[in-house]
Amino acid sequence: MGEHNFGDYIVFVDESGDQSLKSVNANYPVFVLSFCIFEKTHYYTHVVPEILRFKFDFFGSDIPILHEREIRKREGDFNILMRDDIRSEFFDRLNQIMVESEYTVVSSLIDKRKYSHFNAPDNPYSIGTQFGVERVFYEMQERGQRGRRIPIVFESRGGNEDRTLEREFEKMVNQSGIDGLKGMFDFHCVSKKANLPGLQLADLVARPIGVHYLHPEQRNRAWEMLLPKMRTSRDGKLAGYGLKIYPLFDPIEFGPEIHDAPAYL
Repeated sequence: MGEHNFGDYIVFVDESGDQSLKSVNANYPVFVLSFCIFEKTHYYTHVVPEILRFKFDFFGSDIPILHEREIRKREGDFNILMRDDIRSEFFDRLNQIMVESEYTVVSSLIDKRKYSHFNAPDNPYSIGTQFGVERVFYEMQERGQRGRRIPIVFESRGGNEDRTLEREFEKMVNQSGIDGLKGMFDFHCVSKKANLPGLQLADLVARPIGVHYLHPEQRNRAWEMLLPKMRTSRDGKLAGYGLKIYPLFDPIEFGPEIHDAPAYL
């Protein structure tokens, strides 16, 4: 093989919730963007084979795409979950994969109830991407990837939206004051139909984060399994490292100066 500067990691990004600030869903008024970081060798030697084996065991092929909403609502291929015995085994196996696979999660959560009150707020996807990419960059720096190329794979949302996201992504990294951020990431938008296991796992981890934020008092097994995977500081702090919540304050309640205040959890 010729010389290259490919990094040792790959990042998959998916979302939970919609981006609309005009019509906020009272039952799920947040937008969550989750970045799942996999070491490449572990990804293709463990994660991919385990997902394929799981699919063949339950569906007879690897065609079905793991999608949190369809699983939760038992729709399409996942109507097999109407049977108690299959459902129990399905989730036991899926949970085992989620726990035993090695990956690190960085997530941005935009509380649209508060953010929609800002003057001319950015698109939640855009600001969530900025928060997430910055933290993924710091994680890559800590893992010795400075000067290496890291593929970052977003789920495609259609031609126009993909092009808009790519322009915003390039603008963000080019204008960033963070040394080394420009040039680290190779941007990709890939259709869900490509059936990439990494994108499917990123989809599965996003909603539990939103549910935990909205209902922290409720038991959330998915969040409990996910928590050890979240990026933290060296002393174990999650806030602002693996989970960026924005905004913390409602500008209507706390005054216009909050709009320009630094945001952190």
